[in-house]
Amino acid sequence: MGEQPAAFGWRPQVPGVVLAAIAVGIAVRVVLLSLPPLFFTDVSYYNAQAVGDLLRGVDPYGAAYAVPPQLATPGAESVFAYLPGVFAFLVPGDFGTGARLGLVACDVVVAAALVLYRPKVGGLMAALFLLLPPVVLLSTAFLNDSLPSVAFVSAAVLLEARGRRVPAAALFGLALASSQEAWLIFPVYAAYSLRSRRPLGPLVSLGVGAAVVAPFALWDLPAFVSDTVLFQLQRAAAPFLSPGPFGVNVNPSLQGVLSALGASAPLAVRGAAAVAVIGVVAWRSKPTVGYLLWGSAAAVALCLFLLAGDFFWSYLELPFVLALFWAVPRFESVLAPSTLKDAEPLVGAEPR
Repeated sequence: MGEQPAAFGWRPQVPGVVLAAIAVGIAVRVVLLSLPPLFFTDVSYYNAQAVGDLLRGVDPYGAAYAVPPQLATPGAESVFAYLPGVFAFLVPGDFGTGARLGLVACDVVVAAALVLYRPKVGGLMAALFLLLPPVVLLSTAFLNDSLPSVAFVSAAVLLEARGRRVPAAALFGLALASSQEAWLIFPVYAAYSLRSRRPLGPLVSLGVGAAVVAPFALWDLPAFVSDTVLFQLQRAAAPFLSPGPFGVNVNPSLQGVLSALGASAPLAVRGAAAVAVIGVVAWRSKPTVGYLLWGSAAAVALCLFLLAGDFFWSYLELPFVLALFWAVPRFESVLAPSTLKDAEPLVGAEPR
């Protein structure tokens, strides 16, 4: 088996031009943080007020939120739709820098995990991630509260690939406590762990996730379930095409496509199809990090297409990041075939 790279510790293997691109991606975010937000969204108001409520000892789930009518999501006046793990990155402050700073930090965590994963190609993927305009906008303007979960998943992938499986499972547990999207990965991760004969990982993930969620759920269980589960499932289907901040908003979910045809699919049917997708991906699971990555990315993307009534493009950031991690050793083997032997431990390494 080839030599494993050090789990941590900087190696000067990232090309200078890639380091410069990473620096530019971070600098762009710093500049945008110093400016007033390009757009105000309802998420800015929810984030700022939810953190304030929590610091005052008020349950953020079921609390009343003051959002300008033109920005408010219908029926969400007292809904904080995000799981409590997001509070690890939400920063108290105004609707400007305070609402964005923690999400920019999530971008930096993702980029750092990619670089540490495999410095040469991982650095290239980190630069791609940081420089893509949609990714920039989702942490600095159209705030994406699934970013904390993406950051936790990225760190978990790095540790899992290095053979640090219990810490990786704990970080994945934090992802489960941060976004409903991460739960679409859990069956795939559980199947991967069982195929690898390491059943402890999913138990650790569930335990950590439950430890974070339980205090908020017990605070007001009906409000918590209504905000984080029922609200998401009961959202009305948006038209395939509708007015949006850039002129036209496209809803490419199954419901959006069917609405253009004058039809719809009941939630029970779409839910059953999503369960079937996850079941097939988990059933075919292989005990490699590579399969875990692309299988999880496919499961998330397909299930969101099936389940979402109003498909937000930010939903794709998690499968996109998983795909970047999956691509790293593949690109490395193409760019430098002699490193293929050394790349193998990253997709099936035993812990040292």
